[in-house]
Amino acid sequence: MPRKQLLPVKNRTLLLRTVAEVMRPAYHAFLSSWSIPPAATFAIVFWAVVYLRGWRFLRHAGVAFFPGWRMVAFFGGLGSLWVALASPLDVFNGFLLTAHMLQHMILMMFSPPLILLGAPLIPIMRGLPRFAAREFAGPLLNWPVAKRVGSLVVNPIIASLLMGITMFAWHTPRVYELALRSSSWHQFEHGCFFFTALVFWWPVVQPWPSGGQWPRWAVIPYLLVADLQNTALSAILAFSDRLLYSSYSVTPRLFGLSALEDQVAAGAIMWVAGSLAFVVPAVIIVVQCLSRKPLRDQISHRSTGGSLAQEISAELSQIWRDRRLLPVRTDKTRLNAISAAVLCLATGLCWAWLASASADGDDLSLRISRQADNLDVAVFTAPGDSFSRSSEFAILVQDRDSREALLDAEIKLTAHSIDHPAISSAVAATHQDSENKLLQSAALNLPTPGKWLLDISVRRGLQSADLFLPLNVVNHENRTQNRWPYLIIVLAFVAILIFVYLPSLHSH
Repeated sequence: MPRKQLLPVKNRTLLLRTVAEVMRPAYHAFLSSWSIPPAATFAIVFWAVVYLRGWRFLRHAGVAFFPGWRMVAFFGGLGSLWVALASPLDVFNGFLLTAHMLQHMILMMFSPPLILLGAPLIPIMRGLPRFAAREFAGPLLNWPVAKRVGSLVVNPIIASLLMGITMFAWHTPRVYELALRSSSWHQFEHGCFFFTALVFWWPVVQPWPSGGQWPRWAVIPYLLVADLQNTALSAILAFSDRLLYSSYSVTPRLFGLSALEDQVAAGAIMWVAGSLAFVVPAVIIVVQCLSRKPLRDQISHRSTGGSLAQEISAELSQIWRDRRLLPVRTDKTRLNAISAAVLCLATGLCWAWLASASADGDDLSLRISRQADNLDVAVFTAPGDSFSRSSEFAILVQDRDSREALLDAEIKLTAHSIDHPAISSAVAATHQDSENKLLQSAALNLPTPGKWLLDISVRRGLQSADLFLPLNVVNHENRTQNRWPYLIIVLAFVAILIFVYLPSLHSH
């Protein structure tokens, strides 16, 4: 009797074809397209180190409320946040609405609840250096204004409104197109999604030592209302018979998806992923309410011995009763306060520089496209009417019929000065210098400002295409407009810090 096959011949053939399709060079290039954001990476690594330091301190002190799974949840949230900002989802969100939607789902539905499940407040406070925790974090978090604002924004009604307004506002065509055209606004959009989601998930997770403002059962309709908001927005995307975001109609299409099909797929992803993110926690809370005691009755932060453990346990008990994160020392000196302010300013300025620098390289938009022979060539540059003397160009070459990205084309850029015909500059484009591995990029350095004509020569076997692009080259590149939003954020935070410290500074 012949041995039974695990898969029918037809299914095995289909499986092999699928594997071969996934391993095609274009898909391999897609998966290799990573963009490491320096500012976000710096912030994520910083908070990971601080949390780990505080978590280990509390564990060694015998505090029982910080088991290993909380650390895993916190690091899982930070890791997924980094993946959303650095993976191909970020590189291709200007080409594929589905990639952009997956990125938004991670920023709003996955990373924030995992971070809050790590109960990060006390570990982070304990992980900071002692002078920073007592002279900086303590006064700021014990500031009455900060307490009132924090209590207000995590109110379930306010949190639900903020979540709904943020989702619908950023998905309106005009505002969404603004984020696609400017990387600074795009980063601001991601910040809005992430921090609004932290506020929304706060009443659901209730990270210790915070307490719920509503009864636990009230979180169930809170989640179901959010699910209705998500369903309404995803249905608009999935069932619309026209393209909502015009940028995707002119951007070269990838992987055989039309712009409208891409929009429908993005709506389906939002519908399914969002509903799971809201309904699953609601079911868990129903089970908890029916079968378990309230969380606060289960908390036992008794220490296991030793004076240090008793000190930590007593402090955590005081934190729970008084809703404070750290007691403010009364003997802090002017030097410590000024040192904390200077350190905060220096760190903030470093972050602002990294954030603005990362934004400069992401502002690429479609400049020109042309078909020749069987090739379809698209050229991407920085937006604007003028070019700096060192400008980046990215070129996508596709098969005109199948729309498959062609990775083996030879591309050369040659610029000729119109004002000085004897001056020219040439460079070859490569995949190595491009974050998007489906594109070939090159930085063209032009010796003088003025009028230039750029010749982009594309060769692939017997096929060829030549594109000509006039350039208005200027001496200086204005980067200030990319940096002022970050500088305003830093200066506003430092101003709040000085205002909080003002009574202490006057007392010495």
